[in-house]
Amino acid sequence: MERRALWSVAAIVTATAGAAVLPPVAAQAAPAGPARSAAAAAPVNLIKDHGAEKARPNPRGGPVPVKHWTPVRGTSFTAVAYGTHGFPGPHSPGPGHRGHNFFAGGPRGRTSGATQAVKIGAYLSLIRGGHAAFTLSGFLGGEGTRGDYATLTITWKSVHGQVLGHATIGPVTERQRRGVSGLERRTRTGLVPRRTSQAVVSLRMVRTRPGYIDGFADNLSLTISRKG
Repeated sequence: MERRALWSVAAIVTATAGAAVLPPVAAQAAPAGPARSAAAAAPVNLIKDHGAEKARPNPRGGPVPVKHWTPVRGTSFTAVAYGTHGFPGPHSPGPGHRGHNFFAGGPRGRTSGATQAVKIGAYLSLIRGGHAAFTLSGFLGGEGTRGDYATLTITWKSVHGQVLGHATIGPVTERQRRGVSGLERRTRTGLVPRRTSQAVVSLRMVRTRPGYIDGFADNLSLTISRKG
């Protein structure tokens, strides 16, 4: 009681002098700012169904629809389940965290593939400022001693569709695989051209001998972030 009374007297006296003194209070946290922009947040994979997990493969590796991907006209682009006879299995070289399926070229033609338009609207201001860095990655490979292979390309386009640049990962050759069926990771980084308004990823498989197009791919990724 005595301390409280003394404080009240001190406050009154000081207030009459024109400078009121208040008891000390705990510091308050600053209000939370707006949510971080897409460019400031952790990088997000912009490729949808990047591992063909939404497809329903058939037992022979034949053509099946793969959601979000548009097959190149006339090709047999498809998805195959790990462990299908004559294809990489769940323990073959490849992603450590893999799903049930992977992309494959299919049974017809010399080449195969598919494309996907990537949504980059959330990054346009970063791109216009010349500060957008990209990382393109994926697991690519083939079957045994066959030389078939796969590549993944990102193409940057202007608002009018003019090609401004591109980057490709792969192929992973039979020699690099040491003649073993499986997939190996490849990565490429760079800057997104400033005038970019559109982006398209293209997956391409090539056959080097008669038979099935044994170019394979899985765990594809494209991220955009602020350059360091």
